[in-house]
Amino acid sequence: MEFLKPVFESGRIDFAGQRLASSLSSALVVGSAVVALLAGLATQKLSLCFYTYVCGIVLTYAAVLLPWPAFNRNPVVWLSRKAPAAASNDSVSQSLKTLVEDVSDDSDGGTSE
Repeated sequence: MEFLKPVFESGRIDFAGQRLASSLSSALVVGSAVVALLAGLATQKLSLCFYTYVCGIVLTYAAVLLPWPAFNRNPVVWLSRKAPAAASNDSVSQSLKTLVEDVSDDSDGGTSE
């Protein structure tokens, strides 16, 4: 079990890996449903159909829910954090003043020419 430890310690998948996991889960669920239906029709046993589908779902969970290295082939590189720029009160008040002036110019009803 030690060989699986690095796989589970990272626990991260990237955005491309999420897309792959979503596509894979959809394909595996539909595939297991088709196989289960065909197995049930061939044997005329509903229990075999049910058990085949449950096994397919369990295999889908094992393939998709675990953080396999194939889901982290394109890791996201984050930008370094910048120091927040100190916004001066003058620039904020100037922006608000400009906004108020623009709104008051539009509120004359369009009668000024």
